[in-house]
Amino acid sequence: MIKLFALILAVAGLPQAAPRPLLPQNELNSLIASVDKTFASMKDLSADFVQFSTNFLNQKQEDEGHLYLTKDRKMRWDYRKPEEKHYVTDGKTLYTYIPKSREVTQEPVKESDWDQIPLMFLLGRENLKKEFPTITELKTNPLFPEDRVLHLIPKRKLEGIASIDIEVNPRTKLIDRMIIWDMDKQSNDLIFTKIVINSNIPKETFVFKTPPGVKVIQGNK
Repeated sequence: MIKLFALILAVAGLPQAAPRPLLPQNELNSLIASVDKTFASMKDLSADFVQFSTNFLNQKQEDEGHLYLTKDRKMRWDYRKPEEKHYVTDGKTLYTYIPKSREVTQEPVKESDWDQIPLMFLLGRENLKKEFPTITELKTNPLFPEDRVLHLIPKRKLEGIASIDIEVNPRTKLIDRMIIWDMDKQSNDLIFTKIVINSNIPKETFVFKTPPGVKVIQGNK
């Protein structure tokens, strides 16, 4: 529905509304504090996602699927379109499975790997400004009309991440969209819908079972 609406706007050439006035600083600080509180108390999160990625050649790719995250660093990304892919970790080992290839790669997870997954990085954190001391609101139209767009600059290098833009819903205090910018201006745009938090995701969700006839490859890290 989101992609369809955006396409209709683009094709019809309809003018977009002027960007809303920025929040006063005290209201912006309050919003940031509310997001902090929400993510600090969050035990798990699941959502549908649409992902738009752009490389240094300006080549674009679109994927969609469903994700599961937990505070104790368990994760599962199930890609459905355009190709089925699965990334599953119990916090110690990452399994990458692409059914078409009939192979699964198994490799240990390093501490630094979590920096490459900003949504996972934020889960359970208590102080957004500690990791992102520079947070400003962008004067732009959000994809979700109710949201506010915040621009985050990390205080330390996060595996080549230059900045992150997030669309925050002031009512739910959840992140509906996250755009990750790397040092080469490449972007990774993630749109989240049907977000559910603290649902006690079953542990079995993060247990990968190798299908019969699939080759297991040991990755090197």
